[in-house]
Amino acid sequence: MFTYADAQACPGCRAPLAPSTPSCGLCGLSLSGPDAGRMFALLKQVDQAVAGMYAAADRARVPAPPQPAPAYVPMQQPAQAARSAMSSATVPKILLGLGAMCLLVAALVFLAVAWAMLGVEGRTIVLAVFASVAGVLTVVVARRGLRAGAESLAAVTLGIFALVLNGAWRSGWLGSIGEEPFLVVAGLTVAVAAVAATRWAATMPVGALISPEVIAILGVATAALGLPGTIDAGEAVATLAALSLFAVAAVAGHSLGLRFLTIGALCGAGFAWLVLVFLGVLRLDGELSLAHLWGDLAVWPLVVAAALAAAVAVPRRIPAEARVAAAATAALLGTLVLAAAVFDESPTRIALVELAVVAAYAAIATRLPGLWKWVCAAPSVIAALGLGVSVVRLAAVAVGDLVLNEPWSRGLLDRVDAPDVPLTWPLLLPAGVIGISVTVATLMHCSGRLARWVIVPGTAAAVVALTLLPTLYGAPLVLAVGAVVAAAGALTVTALRLRRVDLGVAAIVMTVLALLGGLASDWATAGVLTVITAAAIAAEARGKQAAAGVLLAPLTGAALIWTIGHLVDLDTVWRALPVLLVLGIAIVARPDVEREVAAGAAAFLAVAGSVLGTGTFEQTWLAIYLTLAGVVCTVSALLHRDRRTLAWVGLALLTLAQWVRLEQLGVGTVEAYTLPLALVLLVVGTVALLRGDDSSISTLSPGLGLALVPSLLLVLMDPVGLRAVLLGLACIVLVAIGLARGWAAPLLAGASVGALLVLRQATFAQVIPQWMLIGLVGVALTIVGVTWEQRLQEFRKASAYVRGLR
Repeated sequence: MFTYADAQACPGCRAPLAPSTPSCGLCGLSLSGPDAGRMFALLKQVDQAVAGMYAAADRARVPAPPQPAPAYVPMQQPAQAARSAMSSATVPKILLGLGAMCLLVAALVFLAVAWAMLGVEGRTIVLAVFASVAGVLTVVVARRGLRAGAESLAAVTLGIFALVLNGAWRSGWLGSIGEEPFLVVAGLTVAVAAVAATRWAATMPVGALISPEVIAILGVATAALGLPGTIDAGEAVATLAALSLFAVAAVAGHSLGLRFLTIGALCGAGFAWLVLVFLGVLRLDGELSLAHLWGDLAVWPLVVAAALAAAVAVPRRIPAEARVAAAATAALLGTLVLAAAVFDESPTRIALVELAVVAAYAAIATRLPGLWKWVCAAPSVIAALGLGVSVVRLAAVAVGDLVLNEPWSRGLLDRVDAPDVPLTWPLLLPAGVIGISVTVATLMHCSGRLARWVIVPGTAAAVVALTLLPTLYGAPLVLAVGAVVAAAGALTVTALRLRRVDLGVAAIVMTVLALLGGLASDWATAGVLTVITAAAIAAEARGKQAAAGVLLAPLTGAALIWTIGHLVDLDTVWRALPVLLVLGIAIVARPDVEREVAAGAAAFLAVAGSVLGTGTFEQTWLAIYLTLAGVVCTVSALLHRDRRTLAWVGLALLTLAQWVRLEQLGVGTVEAYTLPLALVLLVVGTVALLRGDDSSISTLSPGLGLALVPSLLLVLMDPVGLRAVLLGLACIVLVAIGLARGWAAPLLAGASVGALLVLRQATFAQVIPQWMLIGLVGVALTIVGVTWEQRLQEFRKASAYVRGLR
């Protein structure tokens, strides 16, 4: 008997199941959870019912002779129906859409091909017949509730109807009407027909159709395009008429419940409103007198656009965000209209009007509730942008006049080059900064944040703007630079007290500006550097921003000493000497990595200025300065245990000084450059080895390499000479030292370099002294080697004898 409640078969597709399988691998049926348990219990009841039915059948059946059991044929699982790639409702939509497109294309082709055969009148009549047929089919399909067919046929009907109107106009049936007036008439006619079709379809089983609404929007847009040629009163009037037409269509669509027509008409009205604003702005490009703007009504497009935007903000049914946006737009356009007469005035008057706009809307924003505060944002931002242009221009002029000067070409009392502008014009710089700050405060107030957060940065920006006024008015250089230095100091102190990063950045910018401006005069440069150096030292001493003070003081101090040397007419080649002395005292007295790095950079610049500042390369002074720097590093390494690494820096500087001096004296012997440093490295390595370092390779290899490799390279190129003999003797000495002390580094270095030397000498040892010397060295090394091996063998035998004792 077939079992329904089979734990080894899927209850859905009867596929075999493995034990404890959570779901069927073929059909995906879940076999876990309470639902699966209830289903298994129900299947057991089915099995019991089927067994009872079999028992009843057996009792009623007449006994029959036994028949052979049929061969078991496994039941094949029914193939799962392939899922369709698209919905059944999609197919007719696609077919009907293609059909409608084909019908319209056929109509257009008919218009193009049948022109010569039928003429305009005949073609129009045929199209009218086509339109009638399509209309009848639309009615039939709509009554049967076939929505996709009704949509397509309605679009075809209205499209052919538009072509019929075009043919009737070209045939002269509509009278002598111009092209653009015909667009108005045809567009409105098609729009009315489309609206009527939509309203009629709403009463049918098919319901309201979308395609007629879309065609109605296109009809209204076509009528709007024909208005400029129909209304001969200018583009602005035609645009206003188009806007009115779209508005009427939107109202009609809303009244009739046509959502797509309403949305499309509103979009068209918005576009027409933008065109009206654009045309109104273009009308401000000419004369901007009050007589022209208001007497000739040149601003009426902007006034109407502002009134329309304000009208949108009145109805309470419109969302609050949209009403606020409309009111802000109206405020912006109204402000533009009122201030238009000032646009051709002087920059001062324009800036004053912009300041008045910012102040007025800031005051209004404090009185408006909630979201309505944002009405003041757009006019304030536009006015602030105008102020920003003036601020940037004035700041650029001031910075250029202060910085762009020949270095050390002016006196302290020489006046800065001032721009040729009215006396009131520079005052726009601080006034503009204040106006921008007020605008930022207004925006923060609109967003619900505290506007007092603008006080500190706004005050700092105003102070910076005030410090540039002496430059714009052509004040003496000392006053112009002093004002910038004072502003930098005030910003620095405020930034440290309030811990404001923005003020710190402003202080750095003003400090750099003061330094660049002070370069115009040597005395101004010295004064600015004195202030900066004193501030850096004070910062380090007080512990506030100590790292900045440590890094800055050596650089500015070195520049100050150099400038003082210039003021006392010290020769250029001598100016780096006091710089190195002061920096050396600083790093020896206060050893610190940051100070040493800054001092190294300052010393490099000072030495480069002294050595190259005269126009010639002062090699002697370079050697002197390198020696002095090396002595400073060595002294710091000797006095401070944690600065031992500076000894290597000092050694490198002293070696460079020696090389520079040797090159200046014309010394061409390589060993004169390499052996002194190699000897120092060998001495240091030997001391370290004697103090307990186990590796001679790590301690002696640098010195041995520097001492042997340069000479070996020269000997390989010229193997005959005194250098080869001395190098060979040095290799013998190194081998002897390595054997005597048991050090691997000298033994390997002497043996390897000696082997290369002997191989190179093999081709040049034709004379008795050379080959005899090589032979004697070979005999000596052989004897030593044999003796060493014999002693080692005897030691091994003795060790074995001792180990064998009992």
